[in-house]
Amino acid sequence: METTTEQLVRESLKGSREALEEVVRRVQGSIYALALRMLFLPADAEDATQEILIKVITRLKTFRFEGPFQHWVMKVAANHLKTVRKGRVEKRDLTLEKAQELLDHAEAMGWFSSQPEAPEPILEVEIRSACAQALLLTLDRNHRLAFVLGVVMDVSSREGGFILEISPAAFRKRLSRARQRVMGFLTANCGLFNESNACRCSGILTGHLIRGWINPQQPLLTSRSSGKPMANATLVALMKELEELERVSAFYKSSPEIKDSVDFTAMVKDLVEREASLVFGEPEWDNGNSSKLH
Repeated sequence: METTTEQLVRESLKGSREALEEVVRRVQGSIYALALRMLFLPADAEDATQEILIKVITRLKTFRFEGPFQHWVMKVAANHLKTVRKGRVEKRDLTLEKAQELLDHAEAMGWFSSQPEAPEPILEVEIRSACAQALLLTLDRNHRLAFVLGVVMDVSSREGGFILEISPAAFRKRLSRARQRVMGFLTANCGLFNESNACRCSGILTGHLIRGWINPQQPLLTSRSSGKPMANATLVALMKELEELERVSAFYKSSPEIKDSVDFTAMVKDLVEREASLVFGEPEWDNGNSSKLH
């Protein structure tokens, strides 16, 4: 039977480096996924992930084992992401009005009618991911957190309330407001949601390629090794079978799984070497276990 994360946390608190490194391996992916949804750029998300992991590690002894460790980690991450300095894209203060202006400009430039011939599928997914990410930045951080947790990560209202330190009812209201704002914009503009809308991923891609916002050889959000992403036609067919609010979830989950190439366990080793007492407090020594700190 696989060791639970909570059991690994207990071993970490006794001074086991190996257990601590495994704890980090298990939680770093979800932290990075949340940070990327909040900050847009992978580099900014990696910086935030490291900062959050340091907080998790140095506050490990405050975990009370009163619920899943993953929920406690997400609470630490959410608190950090509420107040972290703005990322480079977030500093542009994107609003729904500005997003609408960009689409109107693209249509006026004729990009929707002069789309690239047979664009590489991965680039269509890249522009779809970029559009989805940018749309999240039109929400304030509190509503953005609720949206990502509730729509993308499928946390319950009780779990979301715990993570954001609000009541389940307040979480549901916050999530509903965020989802309605995103849904309203997509329904009014996105060709994936309504075939009568002019905006198409390939059309937006044209403008991004012209302006150099997307590097065809090095997509920012979509890895060529991340598996076969969902094609637009498949996504449209899927959304036709879903209720209106479920379409937003399908749209955000259609992009390839978010993975980071960085393994943060090396950072853990360095932190333990420098500040073992800060990480573990007073370890319960086991002289017979070579995996304990010494």
